[in-house]
Amino acid sequence: MTDATLKGARHGPSRGELLSDMAHEALARSATFLRDISFRSWPYRLSLAGPMPDRFQYYPKDVDRGSLPIAQSLLQGRYASPDGMVQANQSTAPWSLVPPSDAWAETLHGFSWLKHFDGHRTPAMRDHVHWLITTWMEDCDRWNSIAWRPHVIGRRLISWFSHAKLIANESDLIWRSELLCSIARQARHLSRTAKWAQEGDAKLTAAVGLAFSGLCLPDGEHRLEQGMNILLAELDKQILPDGGHVSRNPSVQLSTLADLCMLKDSLLAANFPVPQDLDDIISRMGPMLRFFRHTDGKLALFNGSAENQTTTIDALLARKDTRGKPYGYAPHSGYQRIQAGRTYLIADTASPPQRGFSQNAHAGCLSFEMSIGRHRLIVNCGSTETRGGDWQNASRATAAHSTVTLADKSSARFLKRTLTAKLLGPRVTQGPNMVVSERDENAQGLWLTTSHDGYVDRFGLIHERRLYLSRDGEDLRGEDCIKAPENDATLSWLTPHRGKTSTAVPFSVRFHLHPDVRVSQSRDDGSVIMMLPNGDGWTFRTNWPSPTLEESIYLGSGDALKRTTQIVINGVADKDAQTSIKWAIQRMSTLPKI
Repeated sequence: MTDATLKGARHGPSRGELLSDMAHEALARSATFLRDISFRSWPYRLSLAGPMPDRFQYYPKDVDRGSLPIAQSLLQGRYASPDGMVQANQSTAPWSLVPPSDAWAETLHGFSWLKHFDGHRTPAMRDHVHWLITTWMEDCDRWNSIAWRPHVIGRRLISWFSHAKLIANESDLIWRSELLCSIARQARHLSRTAKWAQEGDAKLTAAVGLAFSGLCLPDGEHRLEQGMNILLAELDKQILPDGGHVSRNPSVQLSTLADLCMLKDSLLAANFPVPQDLDDIISRMGPMLRFFRHTDGKLALFNGSAENQTTTIDALLARKDTRGKPYGYAPHSGYQRIQAGRTYLIADTASPPQRGFSQNAHAGCLSFEMSIGRHRLIVNCGSTETRGGDWQNASRATAAHSTVTLADKSSARFLKRTLTAKLLGPRVTQGPNMVVSERDENAQGLWLTTSHDGYVDRFGLIHERRLYLSRDGEDLRGEDCIKAPENDATLSWLTPHRGKTSTAVPFSVRFHLHPDVRVSQSRDDGSVIMMLPNGDGWTFRTNWPSPTLEESIYLGSGDALKRTTQIVINGVADKDAQTSIKWAIQRMSTLPKI
C-alpha cells in the first residue's frame, strides 16, 4: 500500500498580510477599549439585572476527576498557572495577588482547577472552595478586564456548573441565591460579548459556556440557541476534515473534545436535540485523539501539548461516539502514525498552523516520538505554562525536538518583543512552506519519506528524513539528508540562491530520551545503550563519528521539570553536496547494519 500527502500551504504571512492583521487587531483592541469603558459604568451594571434564577436546572458531569496533589497544593495557597507559581498564605484570597501575567490570571479566574477539589472531596476542601467563591464574588463580581473576558467567563461557567454540587450543596439559602444571581449576570454579559471572543479555542470555550448557561439556568433557551449557533460556526472553521483541531495541538484536541462531549451528554439528559453537526464532529475528533495517544495512555508532545491525565483520555475514548479507529496518517492535521508490534511512532509532517492559530505552535517539523509497550523512548521536550516566557520560547525551538537543526536555528520563526508581537502575539511568522510526505507499506515493514523547506531561505537547504520500521517493531532505521532542493515538480519553485553564500552549515540531529530511560555509551563501537524501565534494551548506532550524550529537559508531564538525556549527532553539511546521516534504533537481540 502506498500513499502520499503534500502539504503546500504558504508560510508565513507576507508583509502585507502582517500589516493587514496588525490593522485589524488594532481596530479590534480599540473597539474592546471603548466597550470596556461602557462595561465599567454603573448603567451597564444595572443592565445586567434581570429575573433571579432560583435553582440549578441541570448539573453537567465533568469527565476529569483532577489530581489530589494539585488540590492539596491549592489548599496551601500555591497557584501554578501560565507564567509562574504564586504563593499566598491561607488567609489571602488569590484575587488580591499581583498576577505575573494575564494568562496566569485567566487560568485562575476560569476556575478549571475546581476539578481537583471535586474529585477528592473533604470537609476542608469543601470549606476552602466555598471561601474562594465567596471572596471572588466580593472582589470580582463587578466587571473586570481579565475575569470578565468572554472565554474566561465561559470557562468559569463551565467549571461552576459542572462542579455545582461541590459549590452549592450544604450552603445556606442566602449564599446560594447570591451565587445564582452572580452566575445570571455573567451569563447575560457573555450573551452580549461571546461573538467578540479571541479567535481559536478561546471562542469555542465562550460558546460552550454560553450554551451551558442556557441549559443549566431556568428560562435560558435563548442563550442555549445563541451559544450553539456560535459554537457550530466556529467548529466548522476550527475542526479539520480528519478531526484534528486547526492548532495541531493534541492537548487542545483533548480539552475541546471533553467540552463537546459534556455538552452533548447534557443536551441529551435535558431532553434537547443534539445537532447532527455536533455529533459528526465528535465522531471525527475521537479517532484523532486516539491517533495522538502513546502506548502509555497519554498524549504525544507536539505544538504545545502535554501528556495530560489518562483518566480523562480513557473516559473520552470509551464512549460509543468516539470509538472510530485512527488513520495511519492525518492529511489535514499533518501527522503520520506508524505502529508495528509493540512499537508506536508519531511524526510531525506539516507546516505550523496558519496565522492566529499558531500562537503556541512549535518549530518541530519532521520531529518524531517513539514508544515501546508502556514506555516512551524518543520524545520531544514538551511545553510549560508555569515557568515564564523564556522557557516557553526555548521549548518551541527546533532544538527541543527530535529532529535536525541547522546552525542552531529553528525551522520556524516567531514574533518576539516587537510592536507586532504585542499586537498579534507570539505567532509563527516564517516556517516551512512545503512539507512533503510519502508512505509505503508492505509485508516487510513501513517506509516514510518526508521533507521540509524551512531552512531554504537561510541556507538554501532542505531537510529530508527517511524512516523504516520493521513489521515486528524491533528495528527502526533512519536517514537524514541535508541537501539543495531538487528540480522536480513539487520543489522546483524553491530557490536555493536566496540562502547564505557559505558552503558549510553546521547541523545537529537530536534524539531526546524520556527521563525513565537509562542510557550509556559503548566504548568499543560508539553505540548508545538505552534501557527501558522494564529492562528492555535498545541500541542506537550511526554511520557518523560517535554521537554525544548531552543534557536535556523534559516538560511533558506538566509543571514538573525533569532532567533527561539527548543523543546528538553533530557535523557540518556541505551545500554543494548531499549530506547523509544514517542511524538505527534496534532491540539489543541483534545489531543493526547501517
